[in-house]
Amino acid sequence: MDGNLRQQIFRPTACISHEELRQYLSGHMSREGQRRVENHLLDCPLCSDAVEGCEESGNHLTDDLEDFEAFSKKLSMPSHTAKVRQLQPMGYLRQAVAIAAVLVVGAVAYFSFFNKSLDGPALYAKHYMPYQNDVPVAMRHANAPDVDPNFAQAITAYSVGNFTQASMLFERALLQQPNHEATLFFAGLSNLEIGNVDKAKTYLGQVANGKGIYAKKAGWYLVMCDLKAGNKAAAAAKLDKIIQTSEIMVNEAKSLRDDM
Repeated sequence: MDGNLRQQIFRPTACISHEELRQYLSGHMSREGQRRVENHLLDCPLCSDAVEGCEESGNHLTDDLEDFEAFSKKLSMPSHTAKVRQLQPMGYLRQAVAIAAVLVVGAVAYFSFFNKSLDGPALYAKHYMPYQNDVPVAMRHANAPDVDPNFAQAITAYSVGNFTQASMLFERALLQQPNHEATLFFAGLSNLEIGNVDKAKTYLGQVANGKGIYAKKAGWYLVMCDLKAGNKAAAAAKLDKIIQTSEIMVNEAKSLRDDM
């Protein structure tokens, strides 16, 4: 390396003058001047502490800033033990970006693990949707022709959320009409609501194996029965069938399958 160039590179820069200090702290210095000052502060603990003292005291905002050399002599800390001011904004930025990336990756991993670790009952709680009463009004009145009074009372109890009473009344109605699809379907739903999973599966299974209007809907609620019982494998198999062959609840089935 050329001797003159080496001397220029490694030569210590001169300490900051009174005017340079004022311009630097007030933000009125050119970019080139800022670079020179900051490069000097990296190597000069005395000037670095002087700048920090001015910033903390706010003296740079006044017009009576004392002579810099006199100010620097007031510093109580010896120059050989003074802390060098670290002005490396790009280094801090890179660290911040790295930390942010780690946090994002950690958050994604955490939520991915959390979703994958949901058990059957938790999946049931997340994806279960109560079925709204869609029985025609003509079939809801006890005095209507060909309507079992127990069924009429049961569907009313189901509509207001009294599932215990509804399940009892639906079962009474099934004694008179054991193959009545709507009675079987809502009896299954009522028992599922109150936690009688085995009864719910029996009733809903009869409906799902038929060809009535509630057959495919019963298939979805059989999945809910499996989840509530903690049988994720059986639920997954039924979901795959719904996704492949069903015309209803397909989006719901895919969403649930993704969580498993």
